[in-house]
Amino acid sequence: MAKSSSELSKKPSPKLIICPYCQGKKVVKKGIRNKKLEKVQIFYCQHCQKKFTTGTAKYKTYPLQVILATLSLYNEFYTKDQIVDFVGKKYRLKLSGQNIANWLKDYREYLPFLRMREFATGKYSRREAIVRSRMFHGQIYDFGFHRAKMDCILEEEYRHYKFLPLREYLELVLAECPHQVFKDNSFRASEYKDIFNLDGARITRRENRAVEMARLVLEAVENNKERHQFLQNFMLANDSVTVGVEVPILMTPEDIFHYQKMLGFKVPLELKEGEALTGHIDIVQIRNGAVHLLDFKPSARKAKPVAQLTLYALALARLTSLRLYHFKCAWFDGEDYFDFFPLHIVYKKVKTSVKKIC
Repeated sequence: MAKSSSELSKKPSPKLIICPYCQGKKVVKKGIRNKKLEKVQIFYCQHCQKKFTTGTAKYKTYPLQVILATLSLYNEFYTKDQIVDFVGKKYRLKLSGQNIANWLKDYREYLPFLRMREFATGKYSRREAIVRSRMFHGQIYDFGFHRAKMDCILEEEYRHYKFLPLREYLELVLAECPHQVFKDNSFRASEYKDIFNLDGARITRRENRAVEMARLVLEAVENNKERHQFLQNFMLANDSVTVGVEVPILMTPEDIFHYQKMLGFKVPLELKEGEALTGHIDIVQIRNGAVHLLDFKPSARKAKPVAQLTLYALALARLTSLRLYHFKCAWFDGEDYFDFFPLHIVYKKVKTSVKKIC
């Protein structure tokens, strides 16, 4: 039997929507508002009985996805005229330089890279600033490295200069990535679950700008498959700490031997000669004196990719010859951000008892 329109309007939304008036979670869809260039979903709170839209782009004529894409193009060193032309061809929308200027002002809190932009544009051309490559490693991965931002980070703070080997590795990815290894005789880090002993490890929920950016992108992009890449590109272009996305890593039997036998780390993993552990790190950041490896996980509160992220950190530490001490891992979505130190996962301090001599 077909359901009436009133019954359909009461169907709960599959994505958690919180009422901006009372913070209630009993929210249902309640019709569509037709704007000039897009349609916007209207929601109804069953607790306070008020209607609302997810309003980051409230009172904006243009779709939020177009606005965010425009902001990214600006921070990728496109001129306003080039952006107007690009948006016109891709989205078939007419923009003006004033539109772009207004959005840069309205969304400035999401664009911390703006403070670096003047320095970066003086040193790099648009083609030199961000390096990109599409990698066919079983699946398609769009690697990105923000060369200009990396240099700004290394030069701004002396404590970050020790991460120069990370810059060198990201530079070499295009020329020396062993693509065949990622296709043959390799195991994906994301396939490993619960292989580490988490005793003594502290997983902490924190407030982080990545959550705010994810929430903004989730509102802008409806297609689940497109959200992941859009978020990566938005953070790479617009925040002040993301230096790489979809960064390829691999670990060999020799690397595992080094960790197990030379350093005494508890790495419960075995690889045969010729095999390799591979993966692609969603987001690599440098901030607060550490290298942060981030993984975007829808429903982050239910996920726990500790093993996957720890393996990423172990691999990248070996590839860059950086100490694991300098790495921190996290996973997040539009609501939550959880982080931990991978060193605490693989290295457990042994408490020794001191005997009293009477």
